[in-house]
Amino acid sequence: MKRIAIAVSILVSLATVVYAAGIQNTQALAKKGSALFATKGCTACHTIGKGKLVGPDLKGVTKTRTTKWLTDWLQDTSKMLKTDKTAQSLEKEYGLPMPKQDLTPQEVKELISFFEASDQTKK
Repeated sequence: MKRIAIAVSILVSLATVVYAAGIQNTQALAKKGSALFATKGCTACHTIGKGKLVGPDLKGVTKTRTTKWLTDWLQDTSKMLKTDKTAQSLEKEYGLPMPKQDLTPQEVKELISFFEASDQTKK
Protein backbone atom coordinates (compact mmCIF):
# COMPACT_ATOMS: atom_id res chain seq x y z
CA MET A 1 0.00 0.00 0.00
CA LYS A 2 2.80 2.38 0.86
CA ARG A 3 4.36 1.86 -2.57
CA ILE A 4 1.06 2.69 -4.25
CA ALA A 5 0.74 5.88 -2.21
CA ILE A 6 4.28 6.90 -3.18
CA ALA A 7 3.63 6.11 -6.85
CA VAL A 8 0.41 8.16 -6.80
CA SER A 9 2.23 11.04 -5.11
CA ILE A 10 4.95 10.96 -7.77
CA LEU A 11 2.39 10.87 -10.59
CA VAL A 12 0.48 13.82 -9.13
CA SER A 13 3.73 15.78 -8.80
CA LEU A 14 4.69 15.00 -12.40
CA ALA A 15 1.25 15.96 -13.67
CA THR A 16 1.50 19.29 -11.84
CA VAL A 17 4.90 20.01 -13.38
CA VAL A 18 3.68 19.09 -16.88
CA TYR A 19 0.54 21.23 -16.45
CA ALA A 20 2.58 24.23 -15.26
CA ALA A 21 5.00 23.82 -18.17
CA GLY A 22 2.05 23.72 -20.57
CA ILE A 23 0.67 26.97 -19.16
CA GLN A 24 4.06 28.65 -19.45
CA ASN A 25 4.42 27.43 -23.04
CA THR A 26 0.95 28.72 -23.94
CA GLN A 27 1.74 32.10 -22.37
CA ALA A 28 5.04 32.29 -24.25
CA LEU A 29 3.29 31.46 -27.55
CA ALA A 30 0.64 34.12 -26.88
CA LYS A 31 3.30 36.72 -26.09
CA LYS A 32 5.10 35.95 -29.35
CA GLY A 33 1.75 36.09 -31.16
CA SER A 34 1.04 39.52 -29.69
CA ALA A 35 4.38 40.78 -30.98
CA LEU A 36 3.71 39.25 -34.41
CA PHE A 37 0.27 40.88 -34.52
CA ALA A 38 2.00 44.26 -34.22
CA THR A 39 5.07 43.63 -36.39
CA LYS A 40 3.26 41.91 -39.27
CA GLY A 41 0.98 44.94 -39.59
CA CYS A 42 -2.21 43.19 -38.48
CA THR A 43 -3.13 46.28 -36.44
CA ALA A 44 -3.55 48.28 -39.65
CA CYS A 45 -6.73 46.32 -40.40
CA HIS A 46 -7.75 44.59 -37.16
CA THR A 47 -8.31 45.32 -33.50
CA ILE A 48 -8.81 43.04 -30.54
CA GLY A 49 -11.92 44.32 -28.80
CA LYS A 50 -11.89 47.87 -30.16
CA GLY A 51 -14.21 47.51 -33.12
CA LYS A 52 -13.96 46.96 -36.85
CA LEU A 53 -11.39 48.69 -39.02
CA VAL A 54 -10.65 47.65 -42.60
CA GLY A 55 -11.08 44.08 -41.37
CA PRO A 56 -13.07 42.52 -38.54
CA ASP A 57 -12.46 42.99 -34.83
CA LEU A 58 -10.80 39.72 -33.80
CA LYS A 59 -12.08 39.65 -30.21
CA GLY A 60 -13.88 36.34 -29.83
CA VAL A 61 -12.53 34.87 -33.07
CA THR A 62 -11.51 31.60 -31.36
CA LYS A 63 -15.06 31.24 -30.08
CA THR A 64 -16.56 31.60 -33.55
CA ARG A 65 -13.92 29.83 -35.66
CA THR A 66 -12.14 26.52 -35.12
CA THR A 67 -8.38 26.30 -34.76
CA LYS A 68 -8.28 24.43 -38.08
CA TRP A 69 -10.24 27.18 -39.82
CA LEU A 70 -7.98 29.90 -38.39
CA THR A 71 -4.87 27.91 -39.33
CA ASP A 72 -6.07 27.40 -42.90
CA TRP A 73 -7.08 31.06 -43.19
CA LEU A 74 -3.78 32.41 -41.89
CA GLN A 75 -1.73 30.03 -44.03
CA ASP A 76 -3.55 30.51 -47.33
CA THR A 77 -6.32 33.08 -47.50
CA SER A 78 -6.64 32.87 -51.29
CA LYS A 79 -7.24 29.11 -51.16
CA MET A 80 -9.89 29.57 -48.48
CA LEU A 81 -11.63 32.23 -50.58
CA LYS A 82 -12.09 29.68 -53.37
CA THR A 83 -13.78 27.03 -51.25
CA ASP A 84 -14.97 28.35 -47.88
CA LYS A 85 -18.35 30.09 -47.55
CA THR A 86 -17.33 31.93 -44.37
CA ALA A 87 -14.18 33.28 -46.02
CA GLN A 88 -16.22 34.36 -49.04
CA SER A 89 -18.72 36.09 -46.77
CA LEU A 90 -15.93 37.99 -44.99
CA GLU A 91 -14.50 39.17 -48.29
CA LYS A 92 -17.93 40.33 -49.41
CA GLU A 93 -18.57 42.14 -46.12
CA TYR A 94 -15.21 43.94 -46.01
CA GLY A 95 -14.74 44.42 -49.74
CA LEU A 96 -11.23 43.04 -50.02
CA PRO A 97 -9.29 39.89 -49.21
CA MET A 98 -6.78 39.67 -46.41
CA PRO A 99 -3.30 39.95 -47.94
CA LYS A 100 -1.01 36.93 -47.86
CA GLN A 101 1.18 37.11 -44.77
CA ASP A 102 3.74 34.38 -45.56
CA LEU A 103 3.51 33.05 -42.01
CA THR A 104 5.42 29.99 -40.87
CA PRO A 105 3.43 27.23 -39.17
CA GLN A 106 5.01 28.33 -35.86
CA GLU A 107 3.91 31.93 -36.40
CA VAL A 108 0.36 30.77 -37.14
CA LYS A 109 0.38 28.81 -33.88
CA GLU A 110 1.65 31.89 -32.01
CA LEU A 111 -1.03 34.15 -33.48
CA ILE A 112 -3.79 31.70 -32.65
CA SER A 113 -2.43 31.41 -29.08
CA PHE A 114 -2.58 35.21 -28.87
CA PHE A 115 -6.19 35.19 -30.11
CA GLU A 116 -7.09 32.47 -27.58
CA ALA A 117 -5.49 34.42 -24.73
CA SER A 118 -7.30 37.59 -25.83
CA ASP A 119 -10.59 35.70 -25.92
CA GLN A 120 -10.10 34.59 -22.30
CA THR A 121 -9.92 38.17 -21.02
CA LYS A 122 -13.11 40.01 -20.13
CA LYS A 123 -12.38 43.19 -22.08
